[in-house]
Amino acid sequence: MKRLSEKQVIDQIYKALSIMKKRTLWNDDISTVKIGNKILAFKCDMFVRSTDAPKQMKVWQMARKSIVSCASDLACKGVKPLASLISLGIPRNFTQKDVAELARGFRKAEREFYVNIIGGDTNESKDLVIDCFVVGLASKIIKRSGANNGDLIITSGPFGYSSAGLRILQNKAKAKSNFRKKAKDTVLMPKARLEFGWGLVNYVTSAMDSSDGLAITLYELSEQSKKKFIIDSLPTTDEVKEFAKINRYDIHRLVLQGGEEYEIVATIPKRNLKKVLSLARKSKCRVFVIGHVETGRGVFMKRNKKQERIEKRGWEHLV
Repeated sequence: MKRLSEKQVIDQIYKALSIMKKRTLWNDDISTVKIGNKILAFKCDMFVRSTDAPKQMKVWQMARKSIVSCASDLACKGVKPLASLISLGIPRNFTQKDVAELARGFRKAEREFYVNIIGGDTNESKDLVIDCFVVGLASKIIKRSGANNGDLIITSGPFGYSSAGLRILQNKAKAKSNFRKKAKDTVLMPKARLEFGWGLVNYVTSAMDSSDGLAITLYELSEQSKKKFIIDSLPTTDEVKEFAKINRYDIHRLVLQGGEEYEIVATIPKRNLKKVLSLARKSKCRVFVIGHVETGRGVFMKRNKKQERIEKRGWEHLV
């Protein structure tokens, strides 16, 4: 029997739940309920040690990382978190020291991501499982489906570091010492573009968190907006290109088909570029303008004056 992908599992469950047809945001990064003139936003994300953590990751880093996804998904929608619930599946061999490390990671995440952990649930499991649920409040939500013809496509930072970091950790890929540390940190200590995301609300037409990879993110925005995305340049750096060259990796795959970058990918009207660049400077992130939006369908890379379709591929569970 053919194995189901993560997306197929989700789609099948959604179809069975007739109530999902009444959702205010269908197939977006977060779920929402409108209350008066405010929007209550919800996000949950599950971390499983055996599938989500390289062996070099410490327990406190796992606890911290379990909250990054929720914080990033809310931020790319322009939502500030209010409170969080954490459900834990704890292996029987977990020690008091391990639990103290979990608490340390949660405490760090609270301060770093402005999340108040107010409760949760604990159970026994064969592997460490951390399920994070965060709720936030907003007046406006940035959707995936608003891109317009002529919009610029931007990212909140460079891509390729997490892909490189994972290859360094798992495959012992070659890298210079400075780059090695930077790349490994993106895997073990990923960041979320909180302030930048919160400030984007009035400047963008669509936005999404890129934790599943840049190519998949671009396709989601393109498909939801029913527009064609043309990519003129890769959002990366010279040191990522050098890493790819040294190890004979395809730079396009490294940048486009990675995952867990937690950068924001967005479309903006050209008139808002200066304001977005100013916001980026204040938020201490680097904006890359990588392409534009046109009439049509699909995501294409401009190479040698020709448009080549980008493969829709990235990180997905169960495949």
